[in-house]
Amino acid sequence: MVLFSTFLFFCLLLTGCGRKATVEEFVMPDSLQLQTGDLVFRVGTSKESRTVVTLDRQSLYSHIGMVVYAGGRWRVLHAVPNERASKQEKDSVKLEPIEVFFRSDRATKGCVCRYPLSPDDTLRLKQRALDLYHRQLVFDTNFDDQDTNAFYCTELVCFLYQQTLGVDLAESRKHHIPAFPDMVFCSDVLRNPQLQEVFSFE
Repeated sequence: MVLFSTFLFFCLLLTGCGRKATVEEFVMPDSLQLQTGDLVFRVGTSKESRTVVTLDRQSLYSHIGMVVYAGGRWRVLHAVPNERASKQEKDSVKLEPIEVFFRSDRATKGCVCRYPLSPDDTLRLKQRALDLYHRQLVFDTNFDDQDTNAFYCTELVCFLYQQTLGVDLAESRKHHIPAFPDMVFCSDVLRNPQLQEVFSFE
């Protein structure tokens, strides 16, 4: 049973969100004033994504990214598998508009959370985020947080905050999955008492 659960968990982490027949871009409300460094969480539309949430019983969400203002618009830096533009493209760290990150074929619900940051903090986070993106890093299929050449979603965001600001977003919390390295889940980050939810939708 443990081996089956472990195999299922691995498969689900490598499975992207499902697709809907009608795709709608997320429309950001005027009342939402984003900041670089904001954390965005979502749960996908597929049964697999919901199963990931079931495995992480303390969280409503299965995926995380970090907001960056770049190229004249709000974007999300995140590491995700199976959202490639073509079969030739590798699963990688992406920087895409928030309207795409929360698009209807990728999210049934989501939220934006904010960690208290100074203007200097946001500038440093932006520079580090863009540096990582331009390195064309791949998705971490080994879920090894010692490898800084590949990242899974929570690993990427926690790495950015830790390396740039010395902030441990997950406060050393990790989940133990048999036969895999200990991993940071969305709930480990969401339990940080300094995070404030500033927007949510479903």
